Amino acid sequence: MEKIHQKLQAVIFDMDGTLIDTERIGAASWDHAGEDTGLFVTEEVKKSMVGRNMVDIQAIVEAALPDENVAPLLDRANFHYHRLVTEAPPPIKKGARALLEWLQVKKVPMALATSSRAEQAEDKLGRTGLRDFFSFVIAGDEIDRGKPEPEIFERAAEGLGVCISRCAVFEDSAPGIEAAQRSGAMALLVPEFFPVDPAMALFADHIFQDLTQAPEFLTDWMG
Repeated sequence: MEKIHQKLQAVIFDMDGTLIDTERIGAASWDHAGEDTGLFVTEEVKKSMVGRNMVDIQAIVEAALPDENVAPLLDRANFHYHRLVTEAPPPIKKGARALLEWLQVKKVPMALATSSRAEQAEDKLGRTGLRDFFSFVIAGDEIDRGKPEPEIFERAAEGLGVCISRCAVFEDSAPGIEAAQRSGAMALLVPEFFPVDPAMALFADHIFQDLTQAPEFLTDWMG
């Protein structure tokens, strides 16, 4: 459903799962935390956390384990996530750096809109060498309403000084692609797995197998 007929002026990226491969690290951190505390969350619950900020993640875990004190589980999951992320720079997703370099050459403004906390986002961007591509970064602890609410993408467009309807948003998660669609941006989905969940696909204006396909697509929309 291609609702946008104006030429694009800017691009907004999600970070985790879209530009860098941290979703598997996140899942592993919950497994390690479960081993530490004896409290485990299911694979379905882990999937429901993808794209969410920390406030939402806590609510998801509390709902999944209503009879438990989940604070130790949350603390240990956070500990293991930081441990795993800092042991080595997270891998960059296929096609991500080439796409960012292509947009940079074309002088297309780029923002990053991530559900991670600002300190975490800056650390991961710095260690993967991606920070300098973005003139504006907004994180999950800098907004009031996390994805699937559109606030983070609206704020990113404001930070770039561009109307959100003239922005493309790249996302990998269900909450993220819903937020992108609701913001009025062109919602571009690069899912972690195929086939794509039909409910998730409904919010996407276009679906890519990976980011290597993006420059050809964007050329038609940027003139």
